[in-house]
Amino acid sequence: MSQRTVSAVAPALSVRIGADAYVIEPEGGPVTIGRVAPAKIQVADDRISRSHVRVEPREHGWEAIDTSTNGMFVDGVRRNSVMISGPMTIHLGDAEGIPVVFGLDTSTQPAHVGPQAEEDFEEDEEGWTSAEETDPAVARAGAAVAARRRELEITQRALARDKIINAGTLIAFEKGRSWPRRGTLAKLEQILQWPPGTITRIRSGARPSPTGDAEATEVLTNTVQAPLMAEMVELAMHAITAAIAALPKPSDPDFSRKANAILADLRKLEGIAANAARSTRGTPSVVLALSGVRRTYNDLMLRAARSLAATLGQRLYGARHRAELTVEETANAAGVPVGMITTAEAEGHIPPDAAMAIESLIGQLFAS
Repeated sequence: MSQRTVSAVAPALSVRIGADAYVIEPEGGPVTIGRVAPAKIQVADDRISRSHVRVEPREHGWEAIDTSTNGMFVDGVRRNSVMISGPMTIHLGDAEGIPVVFGLDTSTQPAHVGPQAEEDFEEDEEGWTSAEETDPAVARAGAAVAARRRELEITQRALARDKIINAGTLIAFEKGRSWPRRGTLAKLEQILQWPPGTITRIRSGARPSPTGDAEATEVLTNTVQAPLMAEMVELAMHAITAAIAALPKPSDPDFSRKANAILADLRKLEGIAANAARSTRGTPSVVLALSGVRRTYNDLMLRAARSLAATLGQRLYGARHRAELTVEETANAAGVPVGMITTAEAEGHIPPDAAMAIESLIGQLFAS
């Protein structure tokens, strides 16, 4: 059956995942649900494949087709495909995984995805720059926008309807995977009642005022700031956890290179979470998020220390943890400043004499 015939018969498909809602017109199908681009509907969860489910228009309905590793489940049973001819829920990743609620929708909705949606308003000037992985700084700004939008009771649908930013771009931004261009940022700031440049300042580390007062852009109450930062860290950790799961074995020549990139992201995220933890009181959410980042970093560093191409910093980290030494104790044992140990473990440049002293200590610690 041709796409034109299907489009004339199949109704629009509504999709709801958590608080996010979409409508797919038949002309815009098929549409993929997955973890990262090019999936049109993205779900940041390490159980979700890059391309998890493809939904295609059929006569009088739609078909969901599993294209994942961890599966698509209906009533607890894994299915390769399922016809959607009325309201139904499927779970992604496992039988109790991410619930996706489908429905056949013949009403007019503005929050479309797919090729049809991208023609809703001009994207050339107000487009966006996308990335496959979550950027912690972008996620911080996106989470702030989402919080402010909910505070003002502004829906994603309303922003798409008013041609501020289309739903797919906004979802990607709020999850830290895209950065809108200048024109779109200006429109968002106007709608959110924020001074010009606020979103960019948030990305750089500033804290927005819930009221949007230009003189209070560095102030945010603990009750708002902590959950916001915890949500941002959690979003970033979903992408990082998925990247770690995709790493080859430590014996693989590519392991060290790929692990180094993830460790660099974890160090950046740890810095953001640590700063937030120092500035919030009486709210454990950020501290718990920080703890998760540090545990993940520790586990990956110890794995990297066992790889064939382990760096000096990774071997040092592994050796001192095996010997249960603090950074200060390790520096004293090697006869170098404390900063040399932290710099080495962060893959920074250290002088040759300090590197030799550290190499000597690593050998002694592993020989003991």
